[in-house]
Amino acid sequence: MPPRTPPRGTPDKQKPTVGGNHIEKTPGGPVFHGKDNTVAHLRNGHVTEIHRPNTVVRHPVGGPRTVEIHKPGDKVVVASGTGHGYVQRPFTAGGRTYVQRTYIANNRVYGVRVYRPLLYHGVLLNFYAPGYYYPGSFYGWAGGLWLDPVAYSWDWLGSPWYAFYGPYFRPWGVYGRASFWLTDFLMARTLQAEYQARTEDSALDDPAPLESSAMSPEVKQEIDEEVRNELAEEQAEAGAPDAPPADSQLPASLVDSGTHLFVASSKLEVETATGGACVIGAGDALRMTGGLPSDGSPAHVLVRASMGSDCPVGTTVSVPLPDLVEMHNHMRETLEEGLDTLHSDQGKDNLPTLPEQAAGQPVRTAFASSVVPDDDAAQAVAAVASQGGQIEQEVQADANIVGGSPNPPVGGPSAPAGEAALLATVQVGQSESQVIAILGRPVNSSFLGGLTKMYEYPSGKVIFTDGAVSEVEGSGGVAPRPPSPPDGPVSASSAGHSVTEGMTESQVIAILGQPLHTSFLGGLRKMYEYSDRKIVFVDGAVSEVQ
Repeated sequence: MPPRTPPRGTPDKQKPTVGGNHIEKTPGGPVFHGKDNTVAHLRNGHVTEIHRPNTVVRHPVGGPRTVEIHKPGDKVVVASGTGHGYVQRPFTAGGRTYVQRTYIANNRVYGVRVYRPLLYHGVLLNFYAPGYYYPGSFYGWAGGLWLDPVAYSWDWLGSPWYAFYGPYFRPWGVYGRASFWLTDFLMARTLQAEYQARTEDSALDDPAPLESSAMSPEVKQEIDEEVRNELAEEQAEAGAPDAPPADSQLPASLVDSGTHLFVASSKLEVETATGGACVIGAGDALRMTGGLPSDGSPAHVLVRASMGSDCPVGTTVSVPLPDLVEMHNHMRETLEEGLDTLHSDQGKDNLPTLPEQAAGQPVRTAFASSVVPDDDAAQAVAAVASQGGQIEQEVQADANIVGGSPNPPVGGPSAPAGEAALLATVQVGQSESQVIAILGRPVNSSFLGGLTKMYEYPSGKVIFTDGAVSEVEGSGGVAPRPPSPPDGPVSASSAGHSVTEGMTESQVIAILGQPLHTSFLGGLRKMYEYSDRKIVFVDGAVSEVQ
């Protein structure tokens, strides 16, 4: 899909940047205009979205960086966070064009999915196309009432992610129809993925419990209604699995005049009806009244449930159609996983046994045999992640803004205005990338022995232990601890282990010991120098070994 650059408002003030570009003050927030047709949105002094020809970089507040780069041959590579993303490319089967995505998780291929492309009023949308369908009666059974309600005990009730999100998400526990069970399955899968992304990003082994009000029963009923709509749509498709909707046709669930519920699957910065911006998060519920806008413009949706994000319940926000369709796809894909479980586990764990006519095995679609994973997908995603980090670093450095104030010269004698207040917001347990997001690059960083290091700012010092903040010292506070005697770096041959992409800083130190020198390369990139190699990190994970 082409990069999206929705206008944020009419500029009323311009401010030059250190690179000779300029920042426009608009009602929706500052907008950076730079070389190579670069347009970037800033929030609280930090880049949150960058558009260049064929490239989009998003880094919403509190979320991972997502990079989307369009390559020749209609190939698209998307990287999200560390070691996650997909490679998308078109293919033809049965005289029709589809796109397939080879998905990567933890730097490995975990699956391939197929989508039906649709050019809708100049906006390219990709709708999920299942690779198989169950008998139509199975979807009818899933959307109808069960003869007797059943109690079901989820195997994740004691999991850390559920303890974290328990204040927001509470499963029904007793189910009178499969759609109720699928609603809880959808929410659980969404929050599990969000929890994993959050812990990977923040390096917190035991996050503090979430502060959020519970999703109301009314909203869960609305999600259940949308689930049943999706089941009815899939049942209709199952009747003619190799004759999907025409290339110019929207899914039936997105064209009627009723209401539609979407569950966000990741953080996304959106515009509010008042011209501002806020961030919706995974697990938030959004309601759209009527079908998609007939002109391809962003859809106006109402926030119905908010899991502690800064788009409160009742806020009307604008969501670009490609992002809304990805939420729609997320529901279809997750429901398919839930249906697979209901089909394979029928009669187990108190789940009902399927009627005979609904118990048949799935039938693959004609295009399924044409799907082949891309062998180089993991490498392509890693390369795009690194490229996106570099782009963000370049724009942030050109804008020369951290926390809304210009960066001080490295080694400058005094703290910038407001930095002391920002230092006070740094909390024990935060990661290095979170501290850099608040305070910017430190004037100096040094190792204090073991897995302890120190970032020095004009306003004070931040000490980390194994990648997480363990102590914050203001300029008038306690003097820094003297460094412990260095253990000395360990060569690769003596370590007996290799350093690979995706490893954390603490894992590298455990293998090679403390580096001889560490330096910041801009943005969230840093480098460890050893006697025989250099290790480059992006947002706390190894991106390159030299």
